[in-house]
Amino acid sequence: MVYWIQRRGFTRKLFADRMGKSISWVDKIKSGDRQLDRLSVLEQIAAVLDVRLHVLLDSDEAARAESCADSVEIEALQEALQRYDGICGPPEFDQPPDLPVLNRTLNYCWTAFQASNYQAVTRLLPDFLVVLQQTYRGLPDSPERETAANYLTQAYWLAAEIAFKLGRTDLGWLAGDRGIVVAEWTGDLALVGATIRRLVHALMASSGTDSVRRGVSLVMATAARLDAALATANPTLLSAYGALFLKGSIAAARIHDASLSRELNTEAGRVAALLGGDRNEHYSAFGPTNVLLHRVSALADMHEGGRVVEEASQISPGQLATLPRDNAVQLLLQADQIAREEVRCRPLTHTLVLDLVRGYPRGSRPTAPLARIARELGIQV
Repeated sequence: MVYWIQRRGFTRKLFADRMGKSISWVDKIKSGDRQLDRLSVLEQIAAVLDVRLHVLLDSDEAARAESCADSVEIEALQEALQRYDGICGPPEFDQPPDLPVLNRTLNYCWTAFQASNYQAVTRLLPDFLVVLQQTYRGLPDSPERETAANYLTQAYWLAAEIAFKLGRTDLGWLAGDRGIVVAEWTGDLALVGATIRRLVHALMASSGTDSVRRGVSLVMATAARLDAALATANPTLLSAYGALFLKGSIAAARIHDASLSRELNTEAGRVAALLGGDRNEHYSAFGPTNVLLHRVSALADMHEGGRVVEEASQISPGQLATLPRDNAVQLLLQADQIAREEVRCRPLTHTLVLDLVRGYPRGSRPTAPLARIARELGIQV
C-alpha cells in the first residue's frame, strides 16, 4: 500500500481524505500498528489507488505490477498528448521557465528510457510535456524559444518511443505528429530527420504494406532533403541522417525489397564511417555497431537465415550458429537481468516468451528458468 501511495503521488492527507480516514489511520497502517484485515477496506484501498485487488494481496502480482508502467500512467501520457491548452491557449506560468532545469529533466528521462526504466519515464513525462508545451508557446521568438522548441521536440520523441515500447502505436503517432510541427518551426534538420524516423516507425506499425511503403517513401524524401546539408554536417545531423536510413532499411525489408534494404543499410554504413564510431547523439545510439544490428534485423525480416548468421558473426567474435531454443532462453534471462522492464513490460516480449513456451515438442516441458519467467509474466506453462 505504501509503495502505491508514493507511486500515485499521493500525500498522506490526500490518501486519507480519499479513504475517508484520518492521517493517523494512515500512519498506523504504515507502522504496522493497525492491520488491514477487512476485505472491504482492501477493496476500497485498491479502488482509491486504482490497482487490482490481487496486486495488494498476491506477492507475484505485486512484483509484476511494480516492475512496469501501468494503465494509469499510460493514460496520463495519453491525457497529456490530448491536451491543447499548452498548444492553443495562453501560457500558464507565473515566472519564466528555467531552461537548464528543463534540460536536466529531459536528460534524466532519456537516460531512464535507455536504461529501460519505463516506469520512471511514464511518471515524469506527462506533466513535463505540458510544461514544455507552455514554455515553447509562452516565450517570445528568441534563442530561448528555439531552445525550448528543441527540448519539446525531444520530449515528443520520448513520448513516441515509450508509447511504441508499450504497444500504443496510436499515441506514438500522435507524439510524432506533434513533434514534426515543432521541429519544422526550428528549421533544424537534425530535429526534423529524427522526428520523421518516429513517424516512419508509426507507419511501419500500421496494418498493411501500403503504410510501410509510405514509410519508405517518407525516408527517401527526407533523406534527399538532409543530403544537401551533409557537406557541413555536425555529428548530430550525421546521426539523424544515418539513423533514418536504418529505419528505412527495416521498412524496405518488411515489404521484401531486398535491394533497397541493402542499399539503405549501406548508405547508413557510409554515414557511420563519416561519424567515426559509435555515438549517442540525440540519444540515437547511431554508429557502426547499430548499422550491423539493423542489417541482421532486416535479413531476419526477409527470412534470410544463412545471411543472418553470416552478418551476426561480425558483431561478436563468438560463433553464432543455429541459436537453439535454450540459447534463446539464456539470452532472454540475461536481458531480464540487464533491462528488466524491457522483458517484463513490452507486449512484444510477452509474445516471444509465449512462442518459446509453445514451441516445445509435445510431451516435453519448458526448462525451469523459462517456466519461471513465463509464470512471472502471467503466462500459463
